[in-house]
Amino acid sequence: MLIEHEALRFNRTNCIFERIKSLTVTEEIIDVYVNGDLYATFHCLPSQIKELVVGHLLTEGIIGDLKDLIELKVTGKSVYVELPEKAFLDSIRRRRLITTFFGNSVIKPDLLEKASKLGFNKVRFSAETVFKAVEALNSISPIYKASKGSHGALLIDEYCNIMSFAEDVSRHNAIDKVIGDAALRDIDLTKLLLASTGRLTSEIVVKASRVGIQVLVSLAAPTSLGIKIAGNLGLTIIGFAGERYFHIYTFPERIRETEKGK
Repeated sequence: MLIEHEALRFNRTNCIFERIKSLTVTEEIIDVYVNGDLYATFHCLPSQIKELVVGHLLTEGIIGDLKDLIELKVTGKSVYVELPEKAFLDSIRRRRLITTFFGNSVIKPDLLEKASKLGFNKVRFSAETVFKAVEALNSISPIYKASKGSHGALLIDEYCNIMSFAEDVSRHNAIDKVIGDAALRDIDLTKLLLASTGRLTSEIVVKASRVGIQVLVSLAAPTSLGIKIAGNLGLTIIGFAGERYFHIYTFPERIRETEKGK
């Protein structure tokens, strides 16, 4: 996943240039075909490709669950997906996210329906779970540590168990990978917290909502539209998560205080 390159580094202390070997993250291009036609091209780390595609199909609303997937085959730098024709055409009609998805604050009916069902899910997480997620993102990101060129994402349960972790050059891809991995292992996503190194935009909020994740944590900041949509869909958004504190922007009742001494 890492490639060594020569680089010229300037040393401010000595005011000199020096030649060094620098590790850079590997970025490859993967073409995804759905029912024989080119659907999308991903720029990604060449790992967990199956998980990436499954997660993407789920979070984009192309499939509702794995039962909609007839076949998925990874061949070199191409992925071939077979879906029921009618289901695929219907999913294309009711999407596409892009940045103007909520341009006039109109939320798609399928998302509102899913959000209303999630209202009955009383999942709660302790503040300690949030801090454990932050600690894990900072400690188990080998590619980022070596190259400073990747994003990380993880899924954690209420008992602080890490259920899935992934890195990628894209924050979207990293999130799709952990969601795809959990789905392929039949893990209940509605009982997990999603943590990411990237900012929480409207697109990320919608991805989480589509698969039933209700609590999102980021080491970075949320955007204004991300917060607004999370409020409309009933998701809890947490930003600026660090070792000592974090900011809760919506539905703080899902986070309970950690008891002293624990």
